[in-house]
Amino acid sequence: MAAFLNNCRFIPVAGGTADWVYSSTVGGCQSPTLAGAVDGRKYKFLAISSDLIQWEIAEGNYTAASGTFARATVLYNSSGTGAASGQSGAGTKINFTVAPNVAIVGVKEDLISIEEPNGFTATQMAQARANLGVTKKNYLVNGGMQISQENGVSSGSTNLYYPVDQWYIQHTMTTGTFGCAQANSNTPGGSPWRIRVTVGTPQAAPGGQVCFLQQKLEGGRVADLMWGTSAARTTTIQVGVRAPVAGSYAIQLQNAATDTTAAGVFTIAVGEINTDVVKAVTLAGVTSGVWAKDTNLGMYLYVYLMNGGQTANVFATAGNVFELFDAGMYEGNSAPPFQLPDYTTELATCQRYYAKIAAGAQVYNGSGSTQQVSVTTPLPVWMRATPTCSVSTGTIQVAGIDFVTSYASGIAAATWYNPVNVIANARL
Repeated sequence: MAAFLNNCRFIPVAGGTADWVYSSTVGGCQSPTLAGAVDGRKYKFLAISSDLIQWEIAEGNYTAASGTFARATVLYNSSGTGAASGQSGAGTKINFTVAPNVAIVGVKEDLISIEEPNGFTATQMAQARANLGVTKKNYLVNGGMQISQENGVSSGSTNLYYPVDQWYIQHTMTTGTFGCAQANSNTPGGSPWRIRVTVGTPQAAPGGQVCFLQQKLEGGRVADLMWGTSAARTTTIQVGVRAPVAGSYAIQLQNAATDTTAAGVFTIAVGEINTDVVKAVTLAGVTSGVWAKDTNLGMYLYVYLMNGGQTANVFATAGNVFELFDAGMYEGNSAPPFQLPDYTTELATCQRYYAKIAAGAQVYNGSGSTQQVSVTTPLPVWMRATPTCSVSTGTIQVAGIDFVTSYASGIAAATWYNPVNVIANARL
């Protein structure tokens, strides 16, 4: 498909079979410059002689510096030797006797029709989505950091701590310490929540030490990226960050076996320190390695706060604060503006991996004696796999992907058994 220009019609320097070089504007029309022709963009143009005998519809890129439209592909012409359907397929240029009148035009295949298929390229589809405000699929879970079933807003300082669902902090530091929590602070994307990491004791000399925020992505969730195949798709990771140190920050994707990695960096400028900014890293699709496409671990996502001295070190100074928010991963070379998911829908997605039920179903011991009583608590969604379960009152008897059964002994007659804080963990 080609771009359009409004009322653009001109006389080229010469006729013949050469490219069309702008010379003068036809009266009542606009020059390519006034019409807003973009350097390097493809246009279609109709050249027609003053006697209306010779004509040609061709397409090619525009070169602003020389005012040239390349006659790269002749689609239709007065000799029937164009490359389009119904012509001979030769794509032969007309040898114009004199300089013709050239107009920028659109032809059938440049028009969007709901009556028939439209042959969009990946870039054109991305632009169409952006024009309509339609976002692409976000492969990350809880990118708005809204859901925190396990720890609420409590700060944690341990390795593999989950400040919010699906996101945990991991490190190999020897001296560095931190507090990591879900923080209530509005983001540019409209979420009221973000992850905040506050440095306690610094790790000023990182050596080979690392610290990163990570999410594990289920294979089926990322299967259509087709990594590990010849059709692997380019992927863009976009994150909102507030960083205390200028420099480069690494982001990477890695398969479950940790033997195949794609990595890139984004840069925090001096003027962006301690400021909410949105950064993106685009990674070419990886055709090698094994990337699960089922309910197993498909890929790891890393956002580094410290990377063995190779990139910026958030842990250089006590009191430094790093924040992550509005995170998304998308197919293609660009990312749309972050769209905050519906809370209820995102909660259900998170509960596929971790579900916490404050109070389960309850059973009444209506017998006349003390009994062992069991109760089955339905889980809110079908989980990724049979979860590991716990309950604060009672003992787990059996669990499935959509239920957990617990029991308690010594329930007195005419009393209730009511299990509380039922936790089902099917995390990757």
